[in-house]
Amino acid sequence: MQPPDYNPAVPYLPLLTHPDITVQRHACAILLGAYGNHALTLLRRCLSSPDALVRQQAQLALRHIALLTDAPIHTEPFTGVYIESLGRLRLFVDHQEVRLDAWVRREHGSVGWQKLQGVLGYLLHCGRQGTTIAALETAVWGSRRAATTGRTLQTLRDLLASLRDPEFADHALIVADNHCLLNPEAYRSDVRAFEQTFALATHTEATGGLEAAAPLYAQALHLYGGPYLIDLPNGALWAQSRRDHLRGNFLIAAERVAEAMYTGGRFAECGALCSQIFDSDESADEVVAWLLRAYHQLGQTGLLEHTYRRYLLANDLDDHGSDGQHDVVVTTYADLHGRR
Repeated sequence: MQPPDYNPAVPYLPLLTHPDITVQRHACAILLGAYGNHALTLLRRCLSSPDALVRQQAQLALRHIALLTDAPIHTEPFTGVYIESLGRLRLFVDHQEVRLDAWVRREHGSVGWQKLQGVLGYLLHCGRQGTTIAALETAVWGSRRAATTGRTLQTLRDLLASLRDPEFADHALIVADNHCLLNPEAYRSDVRAFEQTFALATHTEATGGLEAAAPLYAQALHLYGGPYLIDLPNGALWAQSRRDHLRGNFLIAAERVAEAMYTGGRFAECGALCSQIFDSDESADEVVAWLLRAYHQLGQTGLLEHTYRRYLLANDLDDHGSDGQHDVVVTTYADLHGRR
């Protein structure tokens, strides 16, 4: 069993800093394949390691990855409180993750850590508007009068105080007049970074075209860690609308990056990106359309046919029916056959 502060990127550092670029490239491919974009976060946390050699290797490894990929690379350590909610809800202070389950068992054994997770997630979701106590209770407990609300809010305050000090807790969590607010000025979040980057990408495309916007769309893809607040109890149904919205923007970004790759003749990269997204969402029609085009350009007829049939089956589509004839994947497939 690994210790709580174990960083799985550390064993890769000697390979990522190896003088042979082939070794670097293979290590980079394996690390990114194993951990996805989260690998960059793991490496960045190494920058704050108490071991000087690990810090030095992490700096060099990140520089090598910057040369090997188009991923956005940061070579300065994490600072401040950071909350991830795209995928699992995770809390970090500087470079260290604070595991809610372990912290609650150690400090407040009488409070269920999933209730604390639910309160933190809902307050994060409500943003700068905050929420009433009653709405919080309904969202987390399913009841407008939960007996443990006060104790859970106090536990959250204790948690925030442990991250910095009591003054930080008072600044971060405001409870007054039957209202709760998790102050957005007290933390940074992956959702905010994703939304800001996506907005900048769409503005850049509108004013400067897709070629100028493609790197920003690619950065938005790197920031998207998965469905919003998906690990909260019962899937946090109150988050479904925003979850769908964020996923939709992610798919738009993916489609724009795919078009830029295809237009630039990077057919293999386009196919790899679209195939990865298709595996996670078989209804991503625009992305699948670019995948078919990429396979066509690469001469991969078998994969093209398999992907098309898989898409029809997954979405219960009849390509000769009225719905199918207006589907972008069906029309793209017909167009490609027409060219042949």
